[in-house]
Amino acid sequence: MDTTAVAEIWQEVLGVPVKDDDDFFALGGQSLAAMEVVAAVRRRLGITVRVRVLLEHPVLADFTERLAAAGAAPGRP
Repeated sequence: MDTTAVAEIWQEVLGVPVKDDDDFFALGGQSLAAMEVVAAVRRRLGITVRVRVLLEHPVLADFTERLAAAGAAPGRP
């Protein structure tokens, strides 16, 4: 999965430019913003993922990789 769509979501939620190696929390993210990201990922990309995945994989490239795995296995959050 390309990080572009996920980066756009992070940028909208966090209000800052995002690169592949950026850390969600270092950019100012917190738990409420994480919930917004997960909801936007579900709405826009059709991938259901738990907030915990973002909390455990806060670097954009790592989070996107986990989303790709979740997207490949529909119904698995």
